[in-house]
Parts: sequence; C-alpha cells; structure tokens
Amino acid sequence: MNTHTIFNPVMIRNVCSKTYLDMFMHLIPSIELWEDEEQIAEEDYDKINLTKLNLIEHGHYKNPVLAGIAIGLMSQIYDAGGKDYFIPEIHFCGISVKDKTTKVNLHTDNWDEKKLKVLGILNSDWDNRQDGGGFIYEDMSYSLQPMNFLIFDSRQTHSNDIIFSDKERIAVDFTVTKLWKHQVQKQKVENYNNGW
Repeated sequence: MNTHTIFNPVMIRNVCSKTYLDMFMHLIPSIELWEDEEQIAEEDYDKINLTKLNLIEHGHYKNPVLAGIAIGLMSQIYDAGGKDYFIPEIHFCGISVKDKTTKVNLHTDNWDEKKLKVLGILNSDWDNRQDGGGFIYEDMSYSLQPMNFLIFDSRQTHSNDIIFSDKERIAVDFTVTKLWKHQVQKQKVENYNNGW
C-alpha cells in the first residue's frame, strides 16, 4: 500500500527586501499583454479562476528578465530557510493576479509527491488584515504578507482567500523539488557545517 507523506505548510519569513519586490513588480508587463497561457499550461486556469503569466516551464525561460529576477528571489527563499525543505530546482514559476472579484476555488495540482510549491505576494504594500487575499490550505487560512513565503504540498486542497480591497494581489509561485526525510537530516548537517 502506497501512502502519501503529509507535508505541513511552512512559512519562511523576511526573505527579501521590499525593494526587491518593488523591482520585480515594476518589470511585470501589463496584464493585457500576457499571452493566453491556458493553451500550454498543465493546469486548467479557467477551472481554478486564475490569470497567470508563466516565467519558467520545465527549464525553459519564457521571459528571461523576469525569470532571472524570480531565480534571484528563489535563492533568497532558499537561504532564508527553504534549504531545510526543498532543492532550488525550479520546475515551474508563474505570476498570478487576483482581485475582489476572484472567488475561492478549492483545487489540487497535478504535480507528483516529489514536488513542493512556494508562494508569496509581490505587492510590497499588501496588508492581509485590510486587503484580504490570504491562502486556504486544507481548511486552514494562512496570512500572506510581503517578504514571507509559504511552502506547501499543492496536491492537497488549496485556494486563494477572498480579497477585500480594490487592489490587485500579485503573487509568485514556484514548483520545486522536495527534500525527503533522509535528505533533510543530511542537509541540516551540511548547513551546520557550512555555517548556515
């Protein structure tokens, strides 16, 4: 019998500066210029009520400048604590937009158990208490604040939470390779030996 290992979500805090998020946001093209990603995506974006700009797909850089900034952000997430949970091998990276018309849409992703997702908000001025737009995972609500990134298993039920304000919430998500239990202990020892 094959049982799934449960991965409890982990929040990595104070990953980067607000300036880094502002630079990322400044370079994102207007939503009207985004391609119709649904034609080539593995997910049905209409089903999950999502407007998305894919940056990295299976090692291919769809937008080299934004992909480079995303890789820089992933390096910071990894160094801030992600190294205890995943290998920074990016299988997918995309930017999504949600607003107060976006409904909660609980769903699961098609990735295998060797993958984890990392999610964070790019709006440096976002306040989850005033703006809403948190994250629902397995019936638990998580506050998403700028500079914090949530690591979770996207094969479990998840969704955006309701947005209250008139702002658009811009988020980035990465799909990365999960560290397994035997790898985690080895990685912690290596991190300790390297002074991390």
